[in-house]
Amino acid sequence: MGARTEGKRVAIILHSEAYDRVSYALSLAQVALASGMEVYVLLTYGALGRFVGNRLMQMGDETSPLTKERIQRGLATGGIQTLETQLADARVLGLKIYACPNAMAALNIARSDLRSEVDGTMGLATFLPLASDATINWYI
Repeated sequence: MGARTEGKRVAIILHSEAYDRVSYALSLAQVALASGMEVYVLLTYGALGRFVGNRLMQMGDETSPLTKERIQRGLATGGIQTLETQLADARVLGLKIYACPNAMAALNIARSDLRSEVDGTMGLATFLPLASDATINWYI
């Protein structure tokens, strides 16, 4: 019998730009959302860059060569969902995504550069209460 998760919150600070880590963060978010939890993601630095324009699906140099090969094989066979699919599914379930304005300034990223799935900007002072009331906090 599983633990009661309805009404609980997950806070994820997504820092990594690596394809596999972004995929894992979205997978964790999907499971938590499907379990009735609220999920808030704060994008910062590398991960923030992945949510600019069409970079979401690019494998990128930050993903190790062996991991790239395995992901590409999984994507080709359908064993791994694309980040686009994971993001769309998580959004349907209620995922909330925010961009760190300080990281945006440091990387010279404007709000208009971000994908439409990003709900807005949220600084650490606003994210901190969400995280302090969360049942689970992840830094990825």
